[in-house]
Amino acid sequence: MDVVQDWAAYLLNGNHAALTAYSPYLYTLYNALHLARSWLLHLIDQVSRKPDLATLALLLIIVLVSLKILDMLWQTLLFWVRLVRRLVFWGGMAALALWLWGRGPAGVVEDVRYWQGAWGQEYGYWKERERVARDARLGVGYGGRQQQQQGRWF
Repeated sequence: MDVVQDWAAYLLNGNHAALTAYSPYLYTLYNALHLARSWLLHLIDQVSRKPDLATLALLLIIVLVSLKILDMLWQTLLFWVRLVRRLVFWGGMAALALWLWGRGPAGVVEDVRYWQGAWGQEYGYWKERERVARDARLGVGYGGRQQQQQGRWF
């Protein structure tokens, strides 16, 4: 900000040599700003004279602002989802590395085999329970033969 103030003081100090050196650039900038100002003033004048255009312009501005806010919310949501995903991934990698370092390769293989057996037994138990429930629902007895439906409504 100090640089801008220094340049503004230098140009506005009455130093005509500086103004003549930068006058082509300043003149072009002044013309561009004047042209933009005239267009905006003409547009604002037209909109203020016709209320239908004013309401349409206001509606368009509201829609654009709401879409921009919605986009910012979406980007925020994506940031947090990516952050959580990265934390879970790298936390899992750190936990795996600590487990491997603490137990060693042989201990990790032993642990994996133990858990594979435990989960295999549990899976077999629940698969058998599901088969028994399905057979009971279909009316198949434990001997494998079909039971007769005697007055059952279910």
